[in-house]
Amino acid sequence: MKKNREYDQNIINALKALPSPLKTFDGHNVFFDIDKRDETIFEHISNKKHHFHVVDINAIPSVLKNKKCLKTDRSGKRFRTYIGERGKTKEKPKYLKIVTLLGKNNKESVYSVYLVKSVDKK
Repeated sequence: MKKNREYDQNIINALKALPSPLKTFDGHNVFFDIDKRDETIFEHISNKKHHFHVVDINAIPSVLKNKKCLKTDRSGKRFRTYIGERGKTKEKPKYLKIVTLLGKNNKESVYSVYLVKSVDKK
């Protein structure tokens, strides 16, 4: 049974408008190249249940560029976690969490992007 999925086309457009590759504070290249199950990474992130706004998507490059946003990841060395302030200030989850999968030659792939209420003190 296929779930009823709604994608926000504005979010997809904002994701595609981001520079490719994105750069991190230490010069790694970040790509949106891992698709989720039976949808693209852009569709996955733009799913309306995630409650993203275009300003949140536009905040992704600055979160990746800020060294203070890098947190230690619970699942070891394969992943990197960045948590930074999101674009929307009036809404409850105040932070954007970006998880990337580390690859070879300073390459990272966006694994997941979601909203969190607080920054872990790590």
